[in-house]
Amino acid sequence: MKDYKLTLAQDLAQMSDFSIRHLTYTANDKTRINAEIIQTNPIVSVIVLNEHNELVILPTFQPAIGKWFYEVPFRAFNIREHVLQVAEGLVKKQTNLNLEDAVLLTQGLNQMDPRTDANMQVVFGRVQTFLNTPSNEVRFVNLKEAYYRLKRQIKYNNPFMDGLDLGGLSSDALRLYRFVEE
Repeated sequence: MKDYKLTLAQDLAQMSDFSIRHLTYTANDKTRINAEIIQTNPIVSVIVLNEHNELVILPTFQPAIGKWFYEVPFRAFNIREHVLQVAEGLVKKQTNLNLEDAVLLTQGLNQMDPRTDANMQVVFGRVQTFLNTPSNEVRFVNLKEAYYRLKRQIKYNNPFMDGLDLGGLSSDALRLYRFVEE
C-alpha cells in the first residue's frame, strides 16, 4: 500500500456543528487522492429500551433529504461535554423520560460512512415508562422486531414502520449495539 500524506486542506464551508473540506493526499510517487469530506463535532446516538425491551424511536425530519425518518435520540455535542450527561439530557428533552444506567458502548470514528470523520458515540440505557409519561412523539418497537424491520428495510427497501425508514445514524447505532451486545 502506498503511504499517503495530507498535502492540502481547504475549507469549502463552515457551520457551527460541521465543516466541508477539500483534502488532497499525495503519495511518494506523486499519486494524488482528492476528496471532499464533512468534518463534524462528535455525535451521540442513544439506544433506549423500556421495561418491555422496546426500542424508543422518534419521527425526525431530515432537511437534507426532505423526508421524515424514525431515529433514536441523537445529537452532535462539544468534546468538552461528558457524553453520558449529554445522552441523559438528550433523552429527557426529546422523550420526557429519565435515562437510567447509561453506559458508553462504542466510541471512535464511524467507519460506515467514508465521507465524514464523524466520531460516533453509542450509549445504551433504560427508561421506565410506568414512572414517566413519554412525549406524544415517542414510538416503541420491540427490539427483536426492530432488527427484523431494519433487515427488511436494508434488504427489500421496505419502510421500517408507519411508512418511514429508520435513519442512517439510528441504523448504524442499532447495528453497533447488536454487535457489541452479542
